[in-house]
Amino acid sequence: MDAYKQSKFRDPDNLESLETRMSWVYRRTGTAMAITSATTCAAFLCTLITPLVEIKSFGIFAACVIFIDYVLVMTLFCTAIVIYHDRYEDRPAKCGCFTDCTATDPSPTETAREALKTGEADEGNGDRVSVFFRTKVATFIHVPWHRMVLFFVFAAWISVAAWQTSKLEPTKETEQFLDEDHPLQKSFTILNSEFPTADSDLGLQVYYTWGLGLVSREGVNLLFDPFLGNPEFLDTFDFNEQCQTELVNACAKLKSDDAYVPYIKRDGGVGSVACFVEELAAYSLKGNLDDCDYVQRGRWKNETWQISPENLTSVMESFVQQMSCADKTQTIMSQYSNELGWDGTSLRYASISVESENLDPFSTPSEAFTKSQYDEFVSIANEVDEAVSQYCTGSVIMTDLDQRFIFMNNQNIYLRTAIQSSILGVAIAFTVLLLATRVFHIALFASLSIVSVLVSVTGVMVMLGWFLGSIESVLISIIAGFSVDYVVHLAHAYESADGDTNERVTSAFGDMGISVLNGMVTSVAASIPLFFCQLQFFSKFGTFLCLTIAFSWVFANFIFMSALAQAKFPIANSRGFRC
Repeated sequence: MDAYKQSKFRDPDNLESLETRMSWVYRRTGTAMAITSATTCAAFLCTLITPLVEIKSFGIFAACVIFIDYVLVMTLFCTAIVIYHDRYEDRPAKCGCFTDCTATDPSPTETAREALKTGEADEGNGDRVSVFFRTKVATFIHVPWHRMVLFFVFAAWISVAAWQTSKLEPTKETEQFLDEDHPLQKSFTILNSEFPTADSDLGLQVYYTWGLGLVSREGVNLLFDPFLGNPEFLDTFDFNEQCQTELVNACAKLKSDDAYVPYIKRDGGVGSVACFVEELAAYSLKGNLDDCDYVQRGRWKNETWQISPENLTSVMESFVQQMSCADKTQTIMSQYSNELGWDGTSLRYASISVESENLDPFSTPSEAFTKSQYDEFVSIANEVDEAVSQYCTGSVIMTDLDQRFIFMNNQNIYLRTAIQSSILGVAIAFTVLLLATRVFHIALFASLSIVSVLVSVTGVMVMLGWFLGSIESVLISIIAGFSVDYVVHLAHAYESADGDTNERVTSAFGDMGISVLNGMVTSVAASIPLFFCQLQFFSKFGTFLCLTIAFSWVFANFIFMSALAQAKFPIANSRGFRC
């Protein structure tokens, strides 16, 4: 629309007809809009490198929005401009309604062409914003000491922002759904963090399982179906007499080995271990679990308690219905629902669970701390598996069911995705700019401007107390896509202009200053309502959008254009790569 208005004050040959006028408008803006749309789409699609489906889906959705927006602007909106030209331009309106909607004769294009040929209109009669950018902002950039002050302020700020960015850490807690001040979120925060941990509080249950393989991912496509896969049971698993004996020995080792004290919670000096095989052994001898003292003191160990595979099914059918000595209110099947892989006809897997000394199902410590605990539990798994696996015929799988180890892995993915996607986004922006302008230093300065926006926004994120979770990872991944628009428009206008460096700077500001300003104002205005949302994603997205747009506008107008004015590299008129 800005280009359409500016066409009134340019070459009268472009105003021979509406067709020639719209052709000039298309050529004037189409390339820059195609570059920004392609770069933004590509930056959003950089999220596809992450295995996290919520980040992938957001990137795909946003890329589709940008593409459809570009198509509609280049078709539907241009159609609206033609209708505006034919029916409404240069006509008075009363109370928002035009008095006459018939086609005008002569047309606004013919009137503008005649005024331009007779000298009644010139570019100086354009909108005041364009005049301001051409005469004031461009003049400010032309002064060398003004550029030096801008570079000094820019360097100081980037140093601070880079220092803050280096302190960005993965999130240490599950991401909040609601705003901090929401009453429901306050109650969650109090319950999870304000009460001290007691020795009797439940620790994270860590499972050592034999008889299970990795989950089959065949047919899994989380973008379209929440299906996570099918469990795989190992046909080689054999719950024979020697396997039962080794499982009992593993339970005893986990309970009594002093090397495990820092990692497995102790209850009365004994490791907190859930071992259904101990109750099975006592039941095989007594036929019931009425004497829990007999079970817990292990007096059954001196007898031959092992169950032959031929009798296992009949024993298990009645055993699972017994009341457990670990909790007299629960049956064996309920008490050991996770450890006991009984399907009614066969034992598909067997597990031993231990209670973590340092992790619990509710809090989410840092990735580094959780990883250190995870590594120790893996080491314990390798130790107990040495004897068990050769008789139960199947390697152990160590996991937890509260997804603390999954969250630990996600923390690492958030950081990796943010770094990889942002680097890839900048690389894509540089490549597109280089191909579009065919001028190396313009593409380089524009890319440095995008990097500066990236560092600035992440630095402010840290200042605001944000940690790197899924929301922040998405936002950092798409910074390059959001911040490229303004610098690309100015770069394209600078490259397309004629004359020396100062004349190109003036022309770029005159052509694109108002468009870039309008884009900044509308985007910032669109982000303001998001500040008041209770949902964290929208609230943070509003803050991110406002910061990214503001920094992009400042760096594009004052740093990028100052860099071009300072470098004063000539640009040849011949095709090919130039510098």
